[in-house]
Amino acid sequence: MLNTINFFSLSYINSIHYKKLIFIVFIQYLLRFALCIPLGANLMLNNFYFNILVIATTCIAAGGLIINQSYTVSTIRNQLENQVVDKRITKKNAYCLFVILNVLGVGIGFIITNHVEQPDLFGFFIVFSALFYLYASFISNIPIFNNILISILAIFPLLIVGIIDLLPAITSINQSLQTFVFSIILNYSFFLFFVCLIRALVHDIVFIDENKKGNRNTLSIWIGIKRTSYIIFFLVMVFLFAIIYYNYTVLYKNTVAVIYSLFFVLAPLLLLSVKVWESSNKIDFKFPLKLLDFVLFFSVCSLFLFLL
Repeated sequence: MLNTINFFSLSYINSIHYKKLIFIVFIQYLLRFALCIPLGANLMLNNFYFNILVIATTCIAAGGLIINQSYTVSTIRNQLENQVVDKRITKKNAYCLFVILNVLGVGIGFIITNHVEQPDLFGFFIVFSALFYLYASFISNIPIFNNILISILAIFPLLIVGIIDLLPAITSINQSLQTFVFSIILNYSFFLFFVCLIRALVHDIVFIDENKKGNRNTLSIWIGIKRTSYIIFFLVMVFLFAIIYYNYTVLYKNTVAVIYSLFFVLAPLLLLSVKVWESSNKIDFKFPLKLLDFVLFFSVCSLFLFLL
């Protein structure tokens, strides 16, 4: 009996991609304690309400990941990204968990938005939940749109912190500071959107065979690996120039930030562009996928620089 419980626990823990949820929590706490507070921004939420905001975001994300995994498992009975997938994680169970987690997450969102006296902001939690369901149910099978939507969902936890905790605290006195801090959150959101978009395209190439077996349509299946690699290369180059421009116009006075960006963002992206240009099959894209994970992690960790 105990072994059965442990097995099911392992299956469900892996089905929600717990590492992604930990990363969401990590980002949200960094935004508050490494960015907003050190810069002296006024915040609407005390620590208790911020903690339950993180719980709400995590619940909605977990529900979305579970429902997406259930659609995957219904067509592909193998391992994806080393995640444990079992037939006993049925769509029925996934729907139940999706509903429970989303009712919890959206319900907490309702409490928080009423606490900050901004009930209109409650809609963001509903949109967050609905987009996850739409992605899992049919948009995941539409090339390009699936990659764009999953990248938008990836930055939602960042935007929620700015929209719920930062913007409602704007007054005529602190407007300049609040706007400045929110602009930084938007910059990070733009950055992570681009990284996640490129990563999603590379990921689809690495798992192209699994996607074919599951009748899932992706850009690499639609136009081929090599043509997709050209699109990825173009996006990486655009992204590189954007980062260089940002360093030149914004970070040039901050030597530590420029050096950090050079070694942990620009250098890996340059290597990524070379590897993508040279790659022609799915095996070649495994290293670029790891490079993107490296860039994503250290980009988020750059928030610690605001503590210096």
